[in-house]
Amino acid sequence: MKEEQVVKMEFLLTLNDNIVVQRFFNVRSYNPKAHRSNELREYFKQIQDVLDYDLKMKTVTYMMDNQDAIIDDPEVLNTSNTESPENFNLFVRVGEDTLCHRIFDGKLYPPKIRYTVDVRPHLKELLRSLTEVFSTENLTYDYLGYDLSK
Repeated sequence: MKEEQVVKMEFLLTLNDNIVVQRFFNVRSYNPKAHRSNELREYFKQIQDVLDYDLKMKTVTYMMDNQDAIIDDPEVLNTSNTESPENFNLFVRVGEDTLCHRIFDGKLYPPKIRYTVDVRPHLKELLRSLTEVFSTENLTYDYLGYDLSK
């Protein structure tokens, strides 16, 4: 009987260099080629879409709750409190090696929203799905005619 390999992985979401959430999870039957799979690429895009949607909905709620203040002083919505870009970074790592990294713009959202991101409602499903992708043997490595396995 083949002994299952268990690999400790890390999921990390940051806003620039500030950690928003960091979770470690174990993957049994780790497939080292999975980080190049189309399934992982699609799932990371899905994570970004879910976070984008949550941030948009929180922005709408924030704007509705503060519409009088916004009408009186539109600077309340000024998303350029800093001169430099503010990007959300999604990472999956094994040790010091980054297997997957995705970046999306945080300045699209008001400061009150982007500085109070809450991914806890999604964490359990997110980690379960990442574990599933990294332990799957039969993955696709073709994307728009490009071979991702190289």
